[in-house]
Amino acid sequence: MKKFLITTPIYYPNGYPHIWHAYSSFIADFYARYKRLLWYEVKFSTGNDENSQKIVQQAEAEGKDIMQYLDEMGKKWEGVWQHLQISYTDFIRTTQDNHKAIVQEMLQKSYDKWDIYEGEYKGYYCVGCEGFKTEKDLILKDGEMVCPDHLKKPDIITEKNRFFKLKNYQTKLENFFEKNPTFVIPEYRFNEVKSFVKGWLEDFSVSRETNKFGIPLPFDPKQVTYVRYDALFNYVTVSRAQWFWADDSEIVHILGKDISRFHAIFWPAMLMSAELKMPDKEYITGFFTVDGHKMSKSLGNVVDPVEVVDRYDRDALIFNLLYDVPIGADGDFSVERLGNLYESMLIGWRGNLVNRVTSLCKKYGITSWKFNKQKRAAFKENNESRLLHYFEDGWDGAKIEETYLKKADIKWYLDDRYQLVQRANEYITTTEPRAKYKHEDTKHEAISDLQFLLYIVKNIALFSAPILVNGFKKIQALFGNEEFSQIDSTKNSGDNQFKIVFDLEDFPVNLNPHIIYEKKEVE
Repeated sequence: MKKFLITTPIYYPNGYPHIWHAYSSFIADFYARYKRLLWYEVKFSTGNDENSQKIVQQAEAEGKDIMQYLDEMGKKWEGVWQHLQISYTDFIRTTQDNHKAIVQEMLQKSYDKWDIYEGEYKGYYCVGCEGFKTEKDLILKDGEMVCPDHLKKPDIITEKNRFFKLKNYQTKLENFFEKNPTFVIPEYRFNEVKSFVKGWLEDFSVSRETNKFGIPLPFDPKQVTYVRYDALFNYVTVSRAQWFWADDSEIVHILGKDISRFHAIFWPAMLMSAELKMPDKEYITGFFTVDGHKMSKSLGNVVDPVEVVDRYDRDALIFNLLYDVPIGADGDFSVERLGNLYESMLIGWRGNLVNRVTSLCKKYGITSWKFNKQKRAAFKENNESRLLHYFEDGWDGAKIEETYLKKADIKWYLDDRYQLVQRANEYITTTEPRAKYKHEDTKHEAISDLQFLLYIVKNIALFSAPILVNGFKKIQALFGNEEFSQIDSTKNSGDNQFKIVFDLEDFPVNLNPHIIYEKKEVE
């Protein structure tokens, strides 16, 4: 089996997860689940970035010991991801001893190569960003230069630090970007990265003299590692046990645009210095507003994804976020929009399709799905879904990867799947199996239509498996088919069960009598 590593950003636990955190984690979960179905061995990492000055300040504000605070928040964040059914394999906290050992090992490697030197930093530092700032990074507000993200005046600090020779890697970075033109998606974010490397590349600090909470430098224990350097190596830490950070692994990062510079510039240079493999892809997400307004505690519009999932369903939330907000774009979350999608595209179309087909099949005693070339030809009419050719050529995971996953076209994947659902509902209306069944001379045609529609429902369900996980479980229970029921997107499979079931053209089902897609009552 090929190896695949997918990572979310590691999040600052100075507050509880909100809708943007859920969005990034849902994207990573989609990739992890799909790659498992495509017969990859998957490691899926998320976690908390804990060696941060803002975390120290938050713990102090709550009157708690720092590790007590971090332990409580670690449990809270893991609990949220479990509630949202995020299928992560690793939850890392950067205060772990094994992470400390990795960071110190990598620092020592770069230090021994003369890539780290001692210098003095004098300038701006924003605690909210955990980042050093230049004047061009700030904006003028009420007569003061402030951070544009936090609207607060940054600290002015002077301290002796250790610096990484980033400028020495400019040519290597440019060569790497040229050889890997899709390293960062979307393209316009990659263009920003390349422009920065050409015009603004400067050495950066890898330590803090005044901070005391963090990972000590192995060659200067009086200083702790700068959180941005420390945090990036979390990906190597989680990979060390099974060694996923290796040439035979595909490595993909999901990250926000606020940390794209660190991931796409600093991180590759750090890996070059440590002589480690580069990531294969970095997918950069935008930011969220809520009903057109920036999320803010003072406005009371910070969206708790757990509350949304409990009110609607996990499937409704992930479908809304990944359908409405293409990777790279800024998005706006609206409960009204979520409700509309839930009503129309999940209950109205998918639920209607499954209920119509299975209830008629149960009524008429139909006990198998069955592929039919003639009916497939009719089903193809007026159907532009790019997923349709899988009904002709059989399952091809490489095509799925090339068409959707590598391009981060999740929205278009969902749209193509939706077109199949619409066409299947239209097919029921035009073929009229209920009317045909009433007459002996067309009864066999009605049975054939419904067997073919069961085959269509089965394959649409398989297309939905990595994203609409609750709906897929319901269809598995409804079909009562052992092979179909074995498909599990949370586990690395020992065989290619997904392809086997997708390509099954004639196979028995034992339909349960209950109707599974009833509308969930929402206040």
